[in-house]
Amino acid sequence: MTPSPVFGGSSRQARALWRGLGLLALAAGGGGVLYLFRPGALTDDTYAFLDWGRDLRHGYLPLLEHRTFHPLPIVAGAVLSLLGSAAPTITVLLALAGLVLLAVAAWRVVEILGFVQPAPALAAVLVLSSPLLSLLAQVAYINLPFATLLLWALVFELKGRPTGAWVLLVTAGLVRPEGWAFLLAYGALQWWRAGRQRAPRSWLALAALSLGPMALWLLLEWRLFGDPLYSFTNTRAPNVQATGSGSVSGLWESLQFGVVRAPLVAAAVGAVAVARLAPRRLAATILGMTAVAVFTILVLATSKFNVPSRQFSALVPLLYILAAAGAAAPARLLARRGSGSPRARAATAAAGAALVAGLAVAPTVNLLRHNLKTVRVAHELRGTLDQALAQTARFIDVRGAQRHTVAMVGALDDSQVAWGLGVPYNVVTGGVVPQTRMIVEPSGSLYSRLGRLGLTNRARLLPPSVWRLVVATGDWRVWVLGRHTPIRLR
Repeated sequence: MTPSPVFGGSSRQARALWRGLGLLALAAGGGGVLYLFRPGALTDDTYAFLDWGRDLRHGYLPLLEHRTFHPLPIVAGAVLSLLGSAAPTITVLLALAGLVLLAVAAWRVVEILGFVQPAPALAAVLVLSSPLLSLLAQVAYINLPFATLLLWALVFELKGRPTGAWVLLVTAGLVRPEGWAFLLAYGALQWWRAGRQRAPRSWLALAALSLGPMALWLLLEWRLFGDPLYSFTNTRAPNVQATGSGSVSGLWESLQFGVVRAPLVAAAVGAVAVARLAPRRLAATILGMTAVAVFTILVLATSKFNVPSRQFSALVPLLYILAAAGAAAPARLLARRGSGSPRARAATAAAGAALVAGLAVAPTVNLLRHNLKTVRVAHELRGTLDQALAQTARFIDVRGAQRHTVAMVGALDDSQVAWGLGVPYNVVTGGVVPQTRMIVEPSGSLYSRLGRLGLTNRARLLPPSVWRLVVATGDWRVWVLGRHTPIRLR
């Protein structure tokens, strides 16, 4: 009896569903395990998304205070903020799960390109052990989920499933503006493959998909802040201090933190190997995506933006994929020429992977140790800061708090202070101004410790006698202006 196509289709859909659920379970379990070994702590930037999301739920527009607007992360912050005090931990766990998904995507891309084990496993290991990517996951920078969306879009495209690729690329285009470049490139690629038709009906849909996120983003900035280029003009020099990371030497230093020397050299070999040994259509896709990732970094660098290592989040996993291909290139050449026995080719593949991994171990471990120490300190201090802020409830009435009535000096946790106090984002600022009624600062010993770790670039303040010290923990000091209790931040 011939199987019914209806039941056959249902069976395939069921298998796809179970594979998807299994992948999500792997990501959740893997993220939990990583958190046990490497507990994370939200960075100030990620706390800001929780603040803005909570403000949005309470009827306030996102109060950016000269930060960059990101539509989808703010919406995600609104949802996560519903979890209350658990929101920061859940956010880190989701980011670590995203790192696992990124590693699986790298594994799949190498497999699809036709490079056999252990090359796919090498790509996944490089992603999981990456000093840059693991750090981004531990502090839940939005660059990590952005890279995960892009790499899974690549997987869908290589497997001939453009609908899934479009969905992920459009999503990425609402997470970070660099996603617009990948959307435009993918739209151009699809138009080219469709025969480069000039009739509007052949390209209008592609144009809408390619330009839609950018148009929506700029429209939102225009409607919310009165300037469609608010983020572009307020987050680059001269409005922010230049760090030198946008120079050629600065880019090279950032890249070396993202990818240590051995995988970087292997990636150069891998680019040639993919171009020569992988199917032409697949090779053009991944090399083109790598070129777009490089292009986005160069655009940032030439536009007076700071380009710290986290901006390499999309490029780094692509380089790891190419590095895995480079490690497997000798074995692939032997197989293509029919030289050597299967056992000899397998040994060659294993030797290539072991060489790249072995040469990367020492510098990678050194960077991971430094990151682990820094994040562990940040994790501990964010806990003590929350405790200190909780103690202020006896002395501070935050209801109806006005703009810049709280100052965070000596450290970079403005967003966490706003989150911990439960006030709108623009209540807290990084310096004392005339309307300031409350000051939060690290203790002297903590300030010295933060400086040694490079976790602060702000000066402490010794408030004059009119200020009253109301909270003094081991790590933090809270001062208020006035003698009456409670002080109202109005």
